[in-house]
Amino acid sequence: MTAEAEDDARAATTAATAWLIVANKPFYPLWVGWVAGDGLAAWPTVATLPAYAAIALLARRHSLAARLALPIVGAIDTLLATRLFGAASGAELFLVPCLMLAVLAFRADEARWSRGLLVGLAVVFAVARFGLGAALGPWSGEAAGALLGLNAVSVAGLSFFLGWRFAGIR
Repeated sequence: MTAEAEDDARAATTAATAWLIVANKPFYPLWVGWVAGDGLAAWPTVATLPAYAAIALLARRHSLAARLALPIVGAIDTLLATRLFGAASGAELFLVPCLMLAVLAFRADEARWSRGLLVGLAVVFAVARFGLGAALGPWSGEAAGALLGLNAVSVAGLSFFLGWRFAGIR
């Protein structure tokens, strides 16, 4: 596969991932309400939806910019969710797909971008885990446990999608 074809495949996968998030984002507060009892408090997580749509649209014309933006927006989204739900909710697990993107979305000759994102995501993890304080939402220990389950399943599904889509790109 030529570098240009590889970039096209990586851009297409970046766009597909962004569209997948756009399609599912409005349902997340509904799932939160179902498993944890207060979906209304989760609606701020939908605020990042336009950024994901912009990335999907950007990917076709500016592959590198979109491939950089997706894990960055994902990290910002993760910080927001972790602040809303607290560390016990496992919201910071969404950094796992961001880390996958930081590795899989880049060619070997783009390693500096990949490594830079990995360092940035490590800092984001430290902030999410240790620097955000208590949850803003009204989450009991039982609700946080339910959110942990929801977030773990969501992260597993998104990680599977990324692995599946990037598996054929070398």
